[in-house]
Amino acid sequence: MGKKRGALVVGVIAAGALMLGGCSGTGGQGSSAPSSSPIVSAEPPSPTPTPTPSATPTTPAVTQPVAKTVKAGVVASGVTATASGTGPMNVSYERKGEFAVVVALNCSACRGVATVTAAGRMSPFGRAAAPLRGSFLMDVLKNDPVKQTFIVDAQGSWTVTLQSWNDLPTVSGAQSGTGPAVLFFSDDVSRLKVDFRPAKAGESFSGRAFTTSDKPLLFGESGAFSKTFEVDLPGVLAIQTNGTWTVTPVS
Repeated sequence: MGKKRGALVVGVIAAGALMLGGCSGTGGQGSSAPSSSPIVSAEPPSPTPTPTPSATPTTPAVTQPVAKTVKAGVVASGVTATASGTGPMNVSYERKGEFAVVVALNCSACRGVATVTAAGRMSPFGRAAAPLRGSFLMDVLKNDPVKQTFIVDAQGSWTVTLQSWNDLPTVSGAQSGTGPAVLFFSDDVSRLKVDFRPAKAGESFSGRAFTTSDKPLLFGESGAFSKTFEVDLPGVLAIQTNGTWTVTPVS
């Protein structure tokens, strides 16, 4: 018997689990035991060269709020919120319930690059070339505040619609698209095949899967690829890319 679709609730997800790569390092060797007697050098020590100071490492710029703010209202089970604007604006909303929020951006009248981000972030929730229509996922951590603000950084007029991820219409079978998207798969399978064609050299595909089995997963690659990943559906899949993709649930 297949798993039934149930309401997804946000969980505690370690910040490191949301990164494609980790850091590595090497441990230092232990100190030798002290000698029982001092060692006296027969020759005077050579002058020690003064090391050249290395450049101070730079950190990515932290996003700052923009000048204008628009209120989208309350997002709850069965209740959507909307907001519209022109140019860069903060969008505030209040979440009532334990669920992640899907932000659907209609930026079909925009130019350049449209970004969905938030103050204090060093990387955006999503970014794609305009004009575009795309969806992004927010509030995936259990301790995220119920009152939130994000930023739409775009050139031109735009509209956002916010809803619970449990209110997304379900999809089944192969799904195709270009750019960022959030999909709720009803398929009861253990794997997901991804076929990806980048928009330009170096473009990558990043997928975040949140499933009813409570096994969140981050996966993806750079460049064109066709690969199958272990993803225990049903659940929500958030896609971030500028490229063209097809995702197919497989048994």
